[in-house]
Amino acid sequence: MKKLTLIFVSLFFVSWVHGQEMTTNTWLTGEQNTRVQTYQKDGKWYGKLVSSDNPQAPIGKDVLMAFVEVEGVWQGKVFAVKRNEILDGVIEPHDHKLLIEVSVGFFSKVVQWNLDRQND
Repeated sequence: MKKLTLIFVSLFFVSWVHGQEMTTNTWLTGEQNTRVQTYQKDGKWYGKLVSSDNPQAPIGKDVLMAFVEVEGVWQGKVFAVKRNEILDGVIEPHDHKLLIEVSVGFFSKVVQWNLDRQND
């Protein structure tokens, strides 16, 4: 019974850790059919705006910048297109979504990006 419990806990831990990793994928931001492709460069994670129905969207621009894992939390910078500002950000990756918390002073906002299944 102890071995079975140990195996179950180990499998849970492995699946939890896997769910917390950043991956190269294309994500739907939920606004104007906008897609962002995440990629790794020099040990840091970035996200490039690759398409949008918004004609003003800066296609090709990195909107996620220099995300690194610090004590189990992915921290970096987020380019807020609507504000034309670079803000502090925290990403919580899951298998099929990214929860991105953006902070401005004392205020923060969490947005969810979903995995683009067409590029799966």
